[in-house]
Amino acid sequence: MTLFDEISALDLPLDEKLELLAQRSFAADPAGAAAQAEVVQRLVRADAGSRAPRIGDTAPAFALPDGSGRIRRIGEFLSEGPLVMSFNRGHWCSYCRLELLSLNAELRHIRARGGALVSIMPDLAVQTRSLSDRLKLDFPVLTDLDNGYALRMGLLVSLGPAVSALMLRAGKDLGRFQGNAGWFVPIPATYLIAPDGRVAAAHVDADFRRRMAISEIREALDRLC
Repeated sequence: MTLFDEISALDLPLDEKLELLAQRSFAADPAGAAAQAEVVQRLVRADAGSRAPRIGDTAPAFALPDGSGRIRRIGEFLSEGPLVMSFNRGHWCSYCRLELLSLNAELRHIRARGGALVSIMPDLAVQTRSLSDRLKLDFPVLTDLDNGYALRMGLLVSLGPAVSALMLRAGKDLGRFQGNAGWFVPIPATYLIAPDGRVAAAHVDADFRRRMAISEIREALDRLC
């Protein structure tokens, strides 16, 4: 059983699972964890994500393919109600996978409030399909080709050479996963978009180990409904 499998099976809130993953990852690979922490510190110093949409802003429109190649548009989701929009670094990111599993478990409650849920990541469709099948996700995972939408959202960041080298040694080749050699990823972020297209709630954090709590999503949806 992998570390991800072990932690994902625990009956704990998302934030506690993420914290446990961070602790166990550091214990298993201190050098790798230190390199990741240096990236986080660099992004925090650069105020990464500060230009991302805030509450009250209008979310930029998107037209992105899902795992089957179908183009999905933001208006399609908002025509039915509010949209929970989660930006994830990729299928290779254990923190992202934990978040996606927690969101999937919350999907019934999101739909009960008239909402929809999507994940947006730079991985190609072959990767998003595999991820959806493996995690049994019941919501669309959209491909942000070349991180174009993340760039428009002010979320695009570079992993840097140290982390890139570590990932390559671990067999995680973003060039193959994304279809380009940029080694860019979005800052993990979660948005609740109201039916009028405005941001009703947002969580943007340069530290990829922290994500929006499921309870915050519920509360934000309740305020809209």
